[in-house]
Amino acid sequence: MPIARPLVAAVAALLFIMPAAAKNFAIPDKNPSITLSIPDSWSTKEIEYGYEARPKDEAVYLSVEFTDVRGVDKMMANNEKWMKDNQIKQVKPIQADMPINGINSTIFQFRTTDSNGPTKVDFVMMPASNNRMILITVWGNDEERATHEKALDAIFGSIKAID
Repeated sequence: MPIARPLVAAVAALLFIMPAAAKNFAIPDKNPSITLSIPDSWSTKEIEYGYEARPKDEAVYLSVEFTDVRGVDKMMANNEKWMKDNQIKQVKPIQADMPINGINSTIFQFRTTDSNGPTKVDFVMMPASNNRMILITVWGNDEERATHEKALDAIFGSIKAID
């Protein structure tokens, strides 16, 4: 089989240049405003207004939600309840504006505690097409975030706006 050997070599070469396998998500599903990729090794689950994801060790929590601009206050109230339900102490967040892949974003970082001790919760708000807002939540302490830094960087690096 003279064709098989070059084919195997070509497939092997592609495996080395292909990025790590990832699940692609459009947020929202219908008429999406952004896309992003979550590593295949992370578990994902559909939630009311988007998706949540966790690595196998469940050390870090990530969610991506959307709302109409008029629903931002309700979404933030839901997230305050989520923090309370997860025993995350309410503190005043540090706020910073910065672009993420060309999307002007506002980050609210809560340097706080949960039932395991010191932790951080980031709410990343991104304006989106069709008069919507995207909210990305990341929760985990410094050590947990460092363990999953490459995956988190890849997720944020994969975010693309759809105009």
